[in-house]
Amino acid sequence: MARLIVFGSDGRKEHELMDQISIGRHPDNTIQLLDRIASKQHAVIEHKNGTFTFRDLGSLNGSHVNKQRVTEVPLNDGDEITIGNTRCMFVLESDDKPEDIVEVGTESVESHIRSELRQSSKDKFLPESEIQDNSMVRSDYEKLRAAYELQRAIGLEPDLDRLLVRILEQVCNFFGADRGVVLLFNESGTLKPRCVRAPKGVNKENIVISTNIMNHVLREKTAILSSDASVDSRFAGAQSIIMQGIRSTMAVPLIHDESFLGMMLVDSQVAVNAFTERDLQLLSTIANQAAIHIENTELAKNMEAEAAKREKFQRLLSPNLVEQMISGQLEVKKGGESRDATVLFADIRGFTSMSENMTAQDVLGMLNEYFELMVDVVFQEEGTVDKFVGDEIMVIYGAPVDHPDDPSRAVRAALEMQTALTDFNNLRQAIGKPPIEIGIGINSGDLVAGYIGSSRTMDYSVIGDTVNVASRLCSIAKAGHILISDATYNRVQGQFDVREIDSVQVKGRKQPVMIYQVLANRGQADSNGTAQPDG
Repeated sequence: MARLIVFGSDGRKEHELMDQISIGRHPDNTIQLLDRIASKQHAVIEHKNGTFTFRDLGSLNGSHVNKQRVTEVPLNDGDEITIGNTRCMFVLESDDKPEDIVEVGTESVESHIRSELRQSSKDKFLPESEIQDNSMVRSDYEKLRAAYELQRAIGLEPDLDRLLVRILEQVCNFFGADRGVVLLFNESGTLKPRCVRAPKGVNKENIVISTNIMNHVLREKTAILSSDASVDSRFAGAQSIIMQGIRSTMAVPLIHDESFLGMMLVDSQVAVNAFTERDLQLLSTIANQAAIHIENTELAKNMEAEAAKREKFQRLLSPNLVEQMISGQLEVKKGGESRDATVLFADIRGFTSMSENMTAQDVLGMLNEYFELMVDVVFQEEGTVDKFVGDEIMVIYGAPVDHPDDPSRAVRAALEMQTALTDFNNLRQAIGKPPIEIGIGINSGDLVAGYIGSSRTMDYSVIGDTVNVASRLCSIAKAGHILISDATYNRVQGQFDVREIDSVQVKGRKQPVMIYQVLANRGQADSNGTAQPDG
């Protein structure tokens, strides 16, 4: 599969390439570029006989591939295309996975190592005062050149797989190697091929790498060089080497600080002494640089995933619970699970008539200010905001995070909502705006919690009879009232001053539900309250 990644003014977009696609400023193009420097019909990419070819259509400002102005050129994986101010990248992906096309040999003969290259002070740049001869200057220059060429080739590539392709391609080109393999440790701690490079026409399924070489690098964390692997006594009995006729091999560990990330192997099948110890030293330098890029790419990926996870949960949970969720102290299980929880609904009374005299912008502004206030109260008691539906807010206490006093937390939050709303209304009325009044319903019991939605969009929510009863209580609560079910009352009895109201029939239930009005925390109720439910 081939793709064109476009980094334009409207962000990063990926386009799967067909037999022919057109690129330009005009909307009739397959890929439209929002770039005033691009021509209306700027270029095409054609696919014939397994090759993708880029062709400029005589554009005024021209097209560049890998910083060279071109008219027509075949595209290779990782080529950078510049059209006007827009940068694109051509990505050609094989359907084969590296682990499917690389086989690890199973030799059991012990290797006898005669020499090895360990990381030492030679890997670092010496101060000018410690340089003793020109050879050291030349050596340092080569290290700098190798690092510079690698950095120029890979740029700021954020995708690890494409990063490895560029690293391996640069290494093979730099040393004239025929083939190369990068192996990285996976999550289970197993070393697996992650990237493979072989000359065109070579059957990648025949690539076999030696366990003797791998085990030595793993065990000693050193770089090794074989001038002629087929006769080198260090690899006596290594059938995977002999069968493939490898004449020179270099293998280096990928280590950053104390982290052993994996290893890189390159080989040559055309010369007995294709690589030298100087090459091994340079490859070790490149491997150190590559390990830094690999680690940074993985770190950036993890940070991006963590940021997305944090942003998702910040809409639901209080900040301290979000941090516990991110750190792994708390876990939201995938799939549904039975929970005992308390559900709170709060709804603005008279919202429809209120909004009729307001502009759409004013309505949204009012709702955002109101919800901001309510969410702060919910988070103070470590509740979960399930959803906003119009002017209604649904809150859960007990999922995905539970506390032994979740029913009490829900009732305390409801009381604080009404108190906070009173202060908020004083400010609104001072500037000539109508007050906002809400009714609240609360119920406790068993429900099902989990991710609900499609494979593309899923949200954490709860369903069940407990939720339906809470919603019903909210709908009958008058402005300023907090109604709780007998299930919630039985769990908070003695903590709050309440008044028994009546029983109500709830859809789906044979027995009526006894409801109570919460007046205040114990000892703070208004003895003159005369609250009654509607209907």
